[in-house]
Amino acid sequence: MSDTHVFERDDIVRRLEYYLGKLFGDIDDKGIFEHVQQFNLQKGIAGHVVEQCIFGYSPDSRQEADLVVREQGAEYKTELKTTGMVVKHSPKEHYEAKEPMSITAVGVYDIGEQEFYSSHFWEKLEHMLIVYYHYAAEQKKITAYDYKDFPLVGYEFHEFSADEEAALKRDWEIVRDLCAEVVSRHPGARTAAWKQEVKQDYIDSHGVLRPQLTYIDLAPLFPPRFRLKKPTVSMMISQHFGYELEQLPGRYTFITDIDNKCRELTKKYSGKTIGELADIFGIPKTAATGREGKGISELIAVKMFGGEAKKLNEIDIFQRFGLIAKTIVLTPKGGRTEDMKLYHMDFDELTQTEFIEDDGTVRPFEFTDSEMYSYFTNNEFLCIMYEEPDVKHGEAHKLIDNMFIGFKRLVFSDEFIDHKVRYLWYDTRTKVMDNTLVDVINRDKMGEPIINKSGDISSAPNFVKSRENDVFMRGSGIDSSLKHKTECVNGIRMLPQYVWIKGTSVIDELERSPLL
Repeated sequence: MSDTHVFERDDIVRRLEYYLGKLFGDIDDKGIFEHVQQFNLQKGIAGHVVEQCIFGYSPDSRQEADLVVREQGAEYKTELKTTGMVVKHSPKEHYEAKEPMSITAVGVYDIGEQEFYSSHFWEKLEHMLIVYYHYAAEQKKITAYDYKDFPLVGYEFHEFSADEEAALKRDWEIVRDLCAEVVSRHPGARTAAWKQEVKQDYIDSHGVLRPQLTYIDLAPLFPPRFRLKKPTVSMMISQHFGYELEQLPGRYTFITDIDNKCRELTKKYSGKTIGELADIFGIPKTAATGREGKGISELIAVKMFGGEAKKLNEIDIFQRFGLIAKTIVLTPKGGRTEDMKLYHMDFDELTQTEFIEDDGTVRPFEFTDSEMYSYFTNNEFLCIMYEEPDVKHGEAHKLIDNMFIGFKRLVFSDEFIDHKVRYLWYDTRTKVMDNTLVDVINRDKMGEPIINKSGDISSAPNFVKSRENDVFMRGSGIDSSLKHKTECVNGIRMLPQYVWIKGTSVIDELERSPLL
């Protein structure tokens, strides 16, 4: 084994313990931050500081693992990763991953001839040294120089458990088999034209992978790269920093294990009302106000899985698999009763102009680099399906009379993301960056301005509305009075803006997925 970048494990621990808690600017003893001000570099600057200032070697582009670690007479290749974390405050304060973790190139043309345990992918994952830093930025639009104020807060020699290794192996083989199938459709000499044909076939075919993969995804550009999903990295962070989530009874190795459990629960409880299920699980049907408790359907789902938490995001398996619980209530005719609220828009991130590749290459910022793209591709929704009772026109119904149908796992299609989501991203970005964002006064049927109870004129910015696109922007607040307009974009005061999906569009997407 080559002795390049060879370190005793005790030496690694000694070095990292010395720098633990220090800011990158204080760790930098080679003038990296002063030098980097001359360039538009951001991505990878933390890794440069760790490699050059803590371990004393210059970055390289080798596909092999970075280090050789020696311990008690043995030595093993170890991949060094420097990973940023952000602080989340719900359900309690904890770190989570800032972004997915890039691992290695897929090798579309040749991966079909490889095996998992001899692959570059597993070589980089079998033994890892992860250095964690706190991405302590109040806004996302920062320069590389700002990284000097981020602290190094932890490190670990990470090895995946047997179950996690099995899931990673299965993920890799799913990707390998698709690439092999694509290549097999194009016999002949491996010319430049042949590579272009395979490339296009892969681009057209790879969308089938996302619903099947448990811990990894593929970076969207070609040639693709293996990445650990953001929820996967967050799981690793939680394990290391002791952020404990509830463990459910049973074994869930692959995301399909959740699908199987959902089928079991659907068979057992489908057709029962919320009221009946609340009685079965001992859940009070009324809150202190006398109305049905908010979130009762999600609480019922937790109880179905054998949990005690109040929400699914407080349970380990849903966090590690990146599953977000959403209750879907259908009308008796199959229609959706309300739109789905997703997340708060970050306008600083939206208006970035450049993206820095892992190797420092600068290119224009694109839709596939955005938080919006990442949200729709990295997250999946475990939809808890209910149906309203069929009542006479004009009659009201109670929430406890809604009937449980079953579960569906919603993974948004590439077509939906590339058209509906991209449209919202492009329109919003263009209006903000070109200063064509305007505040539009809301008017009544007579054309007169609507006045809020506070006496303010009701208005909202001209972001994409639900009548224009299935994915749209909507402010969230009690009303549109000035005191609730706590966000300001281009000098326009507005309610905090959220990304939403039209209810009918959710139903259309769900129709592509079988009931679990």
